Amino acid sequence: MLIAPAQLHAAPASLKIAEEFNRSGSLTEYRTRIPPAFVERGFRLRKRSKGNGTHDSHYIFGTSAIPQAAGSGYYQSHDIVMQSVSYSPVEGLSIGGGVQLASLISSIIAGKREPLAYARIQASGPVADGAAHLGGFCIAGKTSVSPPQRDGQSWPVFLGLGAAQATFGRDPAHITISIGGTMDDQGLRDGLLIGIAGLWRVSDPVAVITENWQLPIGKEPYRVYSLGARYTYRALAFDAAFALNKDLLEFSPVGAPILGISVGF
Repeated sequence: MLIAPAQLHAAPASLKIAEEFNRSGSLTEYRTRIPPAFVERGFRLRKRSKGNGTHDSHYIFGTSAIPQAAGSGYYQSHDIVMQSVSYSPVEGLSIGGGVQLASLISSIIAGKREPLAYARIQASGPVADGAAHLGGFCIAGKTSVSPPQRDGQSWPVFLGLGAAQATFGRDPAHITISIGGTMDDQGLRDGLLIGIAGLWRVSDPVAVITENWQLPIGKEPYRVYSLGARYTYRALAFDAAFALNKDLLEFSPVGAPILGISVGF
């Protein structure tokens, strides 16, 4: 068996190896002389489908401190209601935002133009040779409604979130701890913003995700927990999860279902 000249031109770095194979005809010898870089790249292409890396860095709603690749991003939709996008112009920095579709439509019809929307910026990078990542994010949001809390108070109209993040691990599993604070119409709020989230890829396309937050809003911290699964195919990721807390369990014994889709670009 001979390797055609066209194949040699397509991979000039393996020219010497291919010539030796043509002379000896030993497939074993040919395989053992392939540079490790060629083997590793081929394994990655077979093992991981396009887009998995993008969707490994974010959870159901929030993100880890693992930075997106420069020039990449993703569009995300939750229950067709919340639409958001994230983009990384340079390595280590991502910007994005989102809007609630129902509030956008109703505000346009009413002429008030006050939809529920937010903007986000995040910076992060690796430490300890990539075994961990450190960073932080800031979110500025505006609500158009005042959903009731369990203490009878209402949510603020303007809300700011900021937190430092640490992500431990990378692939196939990582956990992210976020600690920060919030501010609203009345100023800086007492109490801590705390988030604990994790992703474990149990197989190439399937991952288990959990995301849990404590928001210092109202007289008592507002806590919400979530658990679900993600199926990734090329640039697409499909999420199915349940959000849980005292209020949501009164609505349903399993909490509130969350269906999401993410498209990497």
